[in-house]
Amino acid sequence: MDLRQSSVKALVCILIVLFGTGSWVAINGIWVELPLLVAQGIPEGYGLASYIIIITQIANLGPLLFTVANYFTPKDVKLEVPTVYLITTLGWITCLLLVFFWDKYTVWAGELHSTAFLILCLCLAVVDCTSSVSFTPFMARFKSIYLTWYFVGEGMSSLLPGIVALIQGVGGDGICVANYTYTNFTGNETYQCTDWMAENKPARFGPEEFFLFLFVMMFLSFSGFLLLNVLPVVKTQHVQDAPSSASVATTSSLSSNESHNMLVTSIKGEDISPEDVEQTVEDANTQQIKGRPFEHFVYLFIVLGVVNALSNGILPSIQSYSAGAYSLTTYLYAATLGNIANPIACFAVMLMPQESLVVVGVAAGGGMLAGAYGLWTAASSLNPPLEDHVMGNVLVVFAWICVVGFFSYTKATIGWILRQEPNKRSLLIWFGAITQIGSLTGALIMFPIVTFTPIFQAPYHDPCEGQVQCLPLNASSGSLNAYLV
Repeated sequence: MDLRQSSVKALVCILIVLFGTGSWVAINGIWVELPLLVAQGIPEGYGLASYIIIITQIANLGPLLFTVANYFTPKDVKLEVPTVYLITTLGWITCLLLVFFWDKYTVWAGELHSTAFLILCLCLAVVDCTSSVSFTPFMARFKSIYLTWYFVGEGMSSLLPGIVALIQGVGGDGICVANYTYTNFTGNETYQCTDWMAENKPARFGPEEFFLFLFVMMFLSFSGFLLLNVLPVVKTQHVQDAPSSASVATTSSLSSNESHNMLVTSIKGEDISPEDVEQTVEDANTQQIKGRPFEHFVYLFIVLGVVNALSNGILPSIQSYSAGAYSLTTYLYAATLGNIANPIACFAVMLMPQESLVVVGVAAGGGMLAGAYGLWTAASSLNPPLEDHVMGNVLVVFAWICVVGFFSYTKATIGWILRQEPNKRSLLIWFGAITQIGSLTGALIMFPIVTFTPIFQAPYHDPCEGQVQCLPLNASSGSLNAYLV
């Protein structure tokens, strides 16, 4: 019996991890694929990141519609299940369409644009944004231990695309090769000339294969969700009287007693007597009677708004100009390793949560310092600091890892602090609202600056710069041999 129960738990864990990977895998995948798309000559070029940022903000209409529909729906009707079916299906269909249409361009206002790619990215952004408000209510029907496995899957949605993008590469920087040679007669002089051309090395596999990988990931997430709904054995892992979607916008919507009860009884799977549980709940509730001063929440929400404006709007819009100023390979490392830093930072908060406002300020300050370096390198993209030194590449990649790592840690810590307060539900609603307001503000500030002003200029690395085009035939043997090589 124990073996059967363990097998059922293992199966449910696997299905929940697969389900969780579909939360943000699509947009995370698009983000780490941007360096290769730029190398492939996509029309938006280095400004593509700012388009993705503004598209993601528009996609927040998805969760807004879900919230409004949830409000007007009877409490016994659970909207999360049909919503998840809808968005996961839309997700894998859209990823499949990307395989065939990512490089189909049209002309807007006399300029070439990747219309199909941007429309499909909007669909994926709607999928991922809506998953934030529909996936966790669905998880409320399972025992509390499975929520950890959902977050493991959510972390994999950042980790796996980053690893695949690193394996894929961008093919390295261009090399200069001889296109053809010819003889030029000028007056009494005869010159041997070479026409040089830049040639880009191909990546290990193209965008089509990467988007096929995203399709597989989204289809696995859809399949995991389907099996979680139809397999009878999965229902044995449900909690009794699971709350409806109207009462579970986040995991924080459980009552204080229920939250502590679930936490205490799930520690290491040990059996705890009802008296111990009651005492623990009483102690925990006593500790939470006193909330923080109002000024603390003002501070936390100001930091949260600024951090989200920077991390979700301003800085991602110029990452291509910052890291791409050194090379497309450097841009790839900055995008992928920064993306991987996100789940690591959140995992650090889970392991060692902090309540200190000083820690929040220090983490936010660290992200701002790293972001300032990113802005500096982006603004000087035509001549970035330490351009010809390997340390320049290392520093800019490290800066972007710190930007994502520090800001992710800051946001997760603020969320954890608010989660401990007596009025946590209303505070977490404000957490979500401030997050979206900050992100939207940052995106609206940067999109016109990046798109319509010359402040940030696309770097161009000409590998043929400095090559000798013509040499006189009567040049010394050493010079001619050097030229021929």
